[in-house]
Amino acid sequence: MARKKQSDTFWLSYSDLMTSLFFIMLVLFIVCIIKMKVVNNELANALGEKEATIEQLNRILQLDAQFSELSKSSTLRYVEEKKMFVAKDFENIEIFNPYTSNTTIAQASIIKSELLPKVDQVGRDLEALLSTLHAQNPNFSYQLVIEGTAAIPWDKKVNHTFNPDNELMYNLSYNRALALYNRWKANGLNLRKYNTEIIIAGSGFNGLNRDELNEDNNKRFFIQIIPKINRPDVDNSSNN
Repeated sequence: MARKKQSDTFWLSYSDLMTSLFFIMLVLFIVCIIKMKVVNNELANALGEKEATIEQLNRILQLDAQFSELSKSSTLRYVEEKKMFVAKDFENIEIFNPYTSNTTIAQASIIKSELLPKVDQVGRDLEALLSTLHAQNPNFSYQLVIEGTAAIPWDKKVNHTFNPDNELMYNLSYNRALALYNRWKANGLNLRKYNTEIIIAGSGFNGLNRDELNEDNNKRFFIQIIPKINRPDVDNSSNN
């Protein structure tokens, strides 16, 4: 009887051990499956990021092509130190009459009549350029900035008595930029139809485009064309 009890105890212990090992193996199997899913997700994300990086690279190369096309323009010049395009014909030119105590903002925002043909030509050249770029790549977009500026009166600049954030000068410079836009609009130019966002701005006594040597030249406006890079489409459905 003693041997039978010992045998029964052995088989019971053996059965418990096998059952325990089975559950351990089952747990390890489940852990392995979960780990494999995590690794697969990480690989999928890495591949997605790689594809997004390739898409970004393609867009950068595409952007270089657009800058190359813009650089061929007879109207625009790329200013390396300022990283922007400006209208060549509007550089170092006093385009508006000065704003004095005897004039109004409206009077100081009128483009000089002798410069109107040049203003009209710049508008037509911009439309032709944007039309060509749009035809080559309809999915590409641009931001066209029309920036007006104001000149600091000589005596105030010498004595440093001017306010660089003079609100009146912001209004004056904005109205000068608006005068250019309205002139082109009156001539039937619609630059927005070429995937172009138009920004009308006034920098007053500020801005990177100021002429530091001849203050009178700051009675003018600048044209900037900025190619825009759209963010690559990435599938974010897993985050929803």
